[in-house]
Amino acid sequence: MPAEIREPLSVVFTLPGGVIYERKLHDLPDQQFAADLAAGLAAATHPHGPIRTWSVASKYVAMMRRMARDLHADGFTGGFGDLTPARVVQYWLACTYHRERTIRVVFDAFNREGGSLHPGIRAHLDGRRINKIVKSTPNEPYSDAEWQRLAAACTETINADQLAQRQALQSAERGSDPALHGISTDNLAWLAIHKGPAPTAKLLESAGLKFDGRGRRYGPLHRELRELHRALFGDRRAAFAYNVLFAMRSGIVPDGIDKLTTVDLHRTGEHTALLSYAKGRTSAESMNLPRNALRLLDQWLKRSELLRGRAGDLADQFWIHLLPGITRSWINAAPRKQQMRREWPLEAGLTSDQGDPLPIHGGRIRATYQHRRDRSNWTGRTTIDPNHTPQVEGDHYLSFHTPAQMDAIEGVIEQAQADLLRKAEPPVVMTGEDAARFAGEFPRLVEAAGLDIDAVKALLAGEQDVFVAACASPLNSPHAPAGTPCPARPWVCLLCPLAAFAPRHLPNLLRLKDFFSRQAMQMTTAQFMAVFGPYAARLDEDVLPRFGSAAIAAAAETAALPLHLEEMPR
Repeated sequence: MPAEIREPLSVVFTLPGGVIYERKLHDLPDQQFAADLAAGLAAATHPHGPIRTWSVASKYVAMMRRMARDLHADGFTGGFGDLTPARVVQYWLACTYHRERTIRVVFDAFNREGGSLHPGIRAHLDGRRINKIVKSTPNEPYSDAEWQRLAAACTETINADQLAQRQALQSAERGSDPALHGISTDNLAWLAIHKGPAPTAKLLESAGLKFDGRGRRYGPLHRELRELHRALFGDRRAAFAYNVLFAMRSGIVPDGIDKLTTVDLHRTGEHTALLSYAKGRTSAESMNLPRNALRLLDQWLKRSELLRGRAGDLADQFWIHLLPGITRSWINAAPRKQQMRREWPLEAGLTSDQGDPLPIHGGRIRATYQHRRDRSNWTGRTTIDPNHTPQVEGDHYLSFHTPAQMDAIEGVIEQAQADLLRKAEPPVVMTGEDAARFAGEFPRLVEAAGLDIDAVKALLAGEQDVFVAACASPLNSPHAPAGTPCPARPWVCLLCPLAAFAPRHLPNLLRLKDFFSRQAMQMTTAQFMAVFGPYAARLDEDVLPRFGSAAIAAAAETAALPLHLEEMPR
């Protein structure tokens, strides 16, 4: 049975991996409600429901116990069958999405196992949820500088730990039994490696030094023995550094790394291996380890070999390390505790880009790994992680940008929108030479180019002509940095907001039209439309029709002059 109901009323969950979790319910104020609650929780346990881990089971029990107390405080007595749709919906309206989901799961499991529920509640279970899920905030990847500092700190801790182990082993080789040859550093190292890991008080007693109850008499020796234990058998700081660096090199979910055992590593070659791990939200998964991640695991296995041979039932746990003490020593297999995530960055001097202590977060490490891999090469899959939908991967892993990158992206978008607006504006075609009239007809151009009366007169007089148009501000082009001459091709003027067209430009405009015709014969339709399409359309549909037919006919005679070298067909 995945879950068992016992007396006094409690639920014992038997979860995957042999995990046993028991929670009492006999202390709830309404025992009829508690009995139905126990039946619903038992029915919602894996493989019949979503309760499959210790943390999920504890959350389900806590939320349902809260519901029992809330309803009792509101005056309700009875079991699940006495609840009305109005009372349940009223309670759901005050819940979060996750609390409502938990209650629905327990009610549905209770109903599926033959429990009595009001028909209206069963109808609600088949319908939509009342509360909407709040979109989670994606884990923010570490910056490149933070990532490099974190990797360097892990490597420094690992190198220091390896050096300490080598020195302790060499010291133990030089030492002998302190009970016969006296107390020295070498002899204490010999004692630790031959009779440890053990409480330091017990080791000193075997050397003939009696423990005084508080360890003050031989305090320095206790400290020295503890340091030798950490060096020989590994401490939690070293195990934590290996754990974090492996996460940075593999990208495996944090809970999968924490629960690794030695049997999960399957050798497939001299430098290749397949690692099996459990992902809490899905199931068992595996991956071909990157070369540098496999080297790190081999390095850790070699480093922990001395402790692993003396760890008993914990020998197959991957991240075993020693917590030495005076009267008691522990072998632990979970270095990635909240306390270590707070203390280790401070000890290593790790800081964020803002100068604050750098928080160590498994989700951020995984997000950064995938973020960096996405920007380095493409794996050939539509998603980096096969368990992600494209939307989840895009929202949480691939589309995160720093504030500077967001500013650059928004700038590109603004430029593109400005180009669209600029191309949609009608061309400026001059029909007179009066400066005041021109300023009245084209106030937008005058304001944008910063023209005064003298500049308008120069524009009308042809002093600022550029092949097919008159340019209102040749040194303030949208196609070049301010203060530099415009480098754009002649036909670009057709869509430029600074260009103004006068009858004197008609011959060159007709030459440009003939140039477009020749290019259209030499290029495919798709090529021509991509390169010249918008400009040819502006010339034929907006610019030339604004001039009279007589002016165009007169200009056509002028345009029939021999072509310039750059106009010759190729």
